[in-house]
Parts: sequence; C-alpha cells; structure tokens
Amino acid sequence: MPNIDIILERVDFDVETVQSPRINWYPYHSQSDECTYISSNMLKVLKPLPPTDGPVARCYNIELIIKELAPDGYTRLVWTVNGQYPAPVIQANYGDRLLINVTNKLGYPSSVHWHGIFQNGTNFYDGVVGMTQCAIPDGVSFLYNFTVQQYGTYWYHSHFLGQIVDGLKGPLIIHYRNDPYLGKYDFEYVMTLSDWYHTLSSDILKLFRAEDYKGFDPLPDSGEISGFGQYDCNTAPKNSTCNPNNKIATYVVRQGKKYRFRIINMSSLVHFILSIDDHPLTLFEVDGELIKPVTLNTIPINIGQRYSVILNAIKPIDVYQIRAKISICTPINNQTINYDTALNYNIMGILKYEGAKVKLPTSNAFFSNVSEECRDIDPNTLKSYYTRKLPQIIISRIDLMVSFGKTATGKKHALINNSSYVPNFNYPTNQRIIEGVNPFNLPQYDNAYVYECNTTDCDVTGVDIYIINNTSDPHPFHLHGHNFFVIYNGKSQTGLEPPRKSSTTVIRYFVNNPGAWYFHCHIHWHFEMGMSVQLIEKPSLLKNISIPNDVAALCNF
Repeated sequence: MPNIDIILERVDFDVETVQSPRINWYPYHSQSDECTYISSNMLKVLKPLPPTDGPVARCYNIELIIKELAPDGYTRLVWTVNGQYPAPVIQANYGDRLLINVTNKLGYPSSVHWHGIFQNGTNFYDGVVGMTQCAIPDGVSFLYNFTVQQYGTYWYHSHFLGQIVDGLKGPLIIHYRNDPYLGKYDFEYVMTLSDWYHTLSSDILKLFRAEDYKGFDPLPDSGEISGFGQYDCNTAPKNSTCNPNNKIATYVVRQGKKYRFRIINMSSLVHFILSIDDHPLTLFEVDGELIKPVTLNTIPINIGQRYSVILNAIKPIDVYQIRAKISICTPINNQTINYDTALNYNIMGILKYEGAKVKLPTSNAFFSNVSEECRDIDPNTLKSYYTRKLPQIIISRIDLMVSFGKTATGKKHALINNSSYVPNFNYPTNQRIIEGVNPFNLPQYDNAYVYECNTTDCDVTGVDIYIINNTSDPHPFHLHGHNFFVIYNGKSQTGLEPPRKSSTTVIRYFVNNPGAWYFHCHIHWHFEMGMSVQLIEKPSLLKNISIPNDVAALCNF
C-alpha cells in the first residue's frame, strides 16, 4: 500500500474521548580513503548500481560545506554536500549496508536524517538532534551505519535548525533487482522540486520567532526544479549579484523510449502541481511503495512526498515545458516575512527530445484543477501493488489536536494537545530512556506518547492516531520509523485497501520498531514552532539497546 506523506487538512468532526557495531569518530583530516566521495548531475540519466550476488557494504564520504552559489540566479551562501546543491544522489541496492561518513565543515553543528528509512534496530542513526543523537560538531566526522531493508525513492536532509532551508538536502535512491516495474521503462531520472529563500534561515528565524511578530509563514523568493530556478533579477536588492539568464533544468529523452522520473518535493513551505506538456504520467511508486499504475496529467505533490512516474516519449521531436506550479497553503498578510516577494508561481523546466532545436517550449499545458492545490492525490485512486494486511489488534489510541497559540508575551507557538515540542539538544530522548529515565515521566514539553506491546501477538498489533486539525492550514505530517495506513481522511473512510502513509486524520501502523520516533509537520516553519510529538515505541525493548560509542560521544563535546 502506498506510503505517502499526506496533507493534514482541516477537519470538522468530533473524536470520541478517547547492537550496533562500535564506530570511531575522528577529525575530518582523517577521512577514510576507502569510501567514495560522491557527486552527481540530476539532469543526466541515473545509472543504477549493478546488481550483486547479495547485499554489500557501500561507504560514501560526504562533506558539509558552505559555498556561494546561485541556484535561481541570485547569489547567496548555500549549505551544500560535497559542494553541490541539491546534494548528490546517494544510491544503494535493497539489503545493502550504508556507511555514510559525514564530515562537518559548516562552522556549525549539524546532522543528517534519512527521510523514509525505517532504521529498524538503528534508531540512533535516524539523525534527529535532541531525539536520537546530539549534533555533529564542526570539524568532526561521524559515520551513519545502517542497513536498508526497503527500496524506492527517498531523500536525506539536515534535521537541525534551518539547515534544510539553506540547502542541505538531496536524493537517496534504493534499487531492487526484483522490482516488478523494471521492465516497464528504459532509463531513469531524478527530479527534485523545492522552494528557495535568499535570506539565511537563521536571519529569518530571528524575525519569525520574535515575540512581536504578527505575520505568517515566511514566503520564499523562488521555486526550483532540480536546483535551477529563474528569479527576476530586476527585483534583486542593490549591490547583490544576480544572473538574469540562469540555466533552466532540461531533461533529454530519446523518442520511442520510456523514462522513470523519481520526483521529490524537498520544500520548506510550498506544495507543487507537476505536469509535463502533452505527456501523461503513469504513477506507480508513492513514498517508497509500489502501487497499481495510475495515469495522470497533473500530479499534486506536497512537502516530503516522493513519486515515481513513467513518461512515454512518443511525441514529435520537439521541446516541451515541464511545469511545477506553486501553491502557498498558509495565510499571508502584510506583516508576513517577504510578503511582497517577487516569487514566480510557475516554475519552468524543459523536456527536450534528442534532435530537437534548443529553444524555449511553446507547448500547451494540461488543464490544472484548482481543487488540486494544497491537496494530495485522492487516496482512493491509489491501490497497493501487493496485498497488505492492517494491524489486527490495536494496543493504543493517541488523540492529537493541532492548533496555534500565543504566550502571555505574544510569541506564537504551534501546539499539539496544547503543548509545543522543545527538543533537548544535549540529552537525546532515546539516550535518556536507555540510561533509565522513565518515559512516562518525561517533561510535558517533550510531547512524548508512550506505548508498549504486552501481548503474545505483537506482529499483528498496531497504534491508531487520531489527528484533529484545529487550524486553517493544511499540514503535511511525516512519521519517522514507519509507514502507515490512512483509515479516515476527514470526509469518508478510504475503503477496503487503505493506503499506507509516512507523511492525516486517522492513521494506523504496526508496532514493530522500538525507538523514539518523530511525528511532525514538514512545513519547516511549523516544525520550528513546535508542531511535533515523540512516539516512544516499546520502551521496555528500547532501554536494552546499547548506544554505539560514537553516538554517545557526540554529546560530550
């Protein structure tokens, strides 16, 4: 069943009361020469890794570096991986062990989260500062060491402060030699969608989190396809550097061939509606899970979501416009940061057939229904490729009321059950529990919800989470460590084959992964305001897990 980071829309109904190996850390000058220093170009065909006789260990070196770049033509400092934005594509095959040596040269602490990867048995490598680890200090290398027992389209990004806004994000692709769709296409590409801000996230947050701030979520300056956007340099501030002829993301196809496009929305705020003129797209993978194929002209995609589609290049040799239409799904007033932005809501890319002249497309767009804005694909159209069973025994029901509120001084917070999450960056939650802290006695601001499986049928047990959105905003929620079934979407039940989701209204998932797992809105500004909870799963097993020495050492700097 498809695993989707779904949009949580406002709903108006009542809810009844309802041991990992030890890895040494070392200074960055001692980086392992046996690991691959990766780079990639998303505008070139992705070359999948060759199949192997069995799982292998793949070691990659990535350096976190601040570099001056101009993704949309406007030059600013960008948080990069190996000097690239978006970060280079990391690849693995199903079952492989990934050893990602992260060297922090940012001048600031950091971390890396592997979005959509379950981290079963390796909760401490989930990359969430304050929940699963302390931050990686500047000048230190840290090895993320985990096995990927899943396949599909994923991504990785910083999970510390606003570094994801500043550029620290990239694709993670896991191939599977027995993927039933392998014979349905000839080549594959990766395409990322993102909003982009010209101001450093740290400067934005100083204004956004001020007690006297009366606006809404900060607006971006532009949007991008695979790291390329076209900002109107006529609106750039004086003394800034801006290129009015910035590159347009161009994907080249050969007539008669079929292409898999792996599409990832890596935004901080915006929802996109994606289409490619004259080319219907056959959707078959949703957030790492295969579905029965569905052909669509336009595809709405929210923050954190990942889709795979097949494009059949059977049109006349020419150039066709790739359209990524931005939807702003939160309120705006004249006190909102960047409210007078020169944002172009229609981001352009090019699909170019081999042999076509180099020119701007004049193709016609498919009709785009306004009702697609800020919404997901109808879950009733998404049917799992494989037969999936729901959890049969529900051991816990968790009710979460989402709202906004203000302190006595006027500072705005995001609330879940009237509590705003505040991470403890110096003492991660899983470490506290492993060292004997009773998870039921965590402070209120930890927003911790604890559940155990005390039956003999833990393999079929699950948790139901009821989410009530008491705000005017839709919220794209993402769950770490799991995917989940959407049981109820605020309007009607989703039928006999409910889709599984990782990023609603009523969700259900299996209790099969001990750890401290994040459940949060993926609009970055809501995340910064505390719209998050911790789900403490099977603490009786979690407390028996040994934290690797290198993970514990991060908290000693």
